[in-house]
Amino acid sequence: MDPIEKAKSQMGGVESLISKLPGVKGYREKEMRRDADKQMRDALALQLADRRTKITAMQNDLLAAGGLLWMDDLERLVGRLQLLIDRVKTAAYGYAGFFDIQRVKEDELYELAKFDQALFEDLPRLDTAIDSLGKAIETNDGIKDAVTAIGNILARMNESFGHRMDAIKEA
Repeated sequence: MDPIEKAKSQMGGVESLISKLPGVKGYREKEMRRDADKQMRDALALQLADRRTKITAMQNDLLAAGGLLWMDDLERLVGRLQLLIDRVKTAAYGYAGFFDIQRVKEDELYELAKFDQALFEDLPRLDTAIDSLGKAIETNDGIKDAVTAIGNILARMNESFGHRMDAIKEA
């Protein structure tokens, strides 16, 4: 179910009645869309944080196996991932108050939500690369390639997220 339709179905009687008033309806729907976008980004940030925790655990495994040589590389991956998490958590979500002169259009909010949803599609690739790193650490073979693969995925994700505001300018 569309997050907006779900929010509408959960409105109370008075809230539902007020939201049907001219001028309020569109504003209320925009607020719901903004909230849905924020919730989506919060969920993405949590999932990315889980991946960061996995890589941090792998650092400990690697250190226990005598892989001190790779610690800086893994620390850079954790830093890149943390940067992405912070950017996702703190990204603007198209806020404009009811009486603000500069309004965020419905199309722009839709584009932001669509853009944020697309970031979820990178998670399976990131998972595969993290799993490959885990196997490389276990066998002590191919660690450099696995680290590079994760680094490339995180670079693409960070770059893609950097174009987020461009998505609404083009809407």
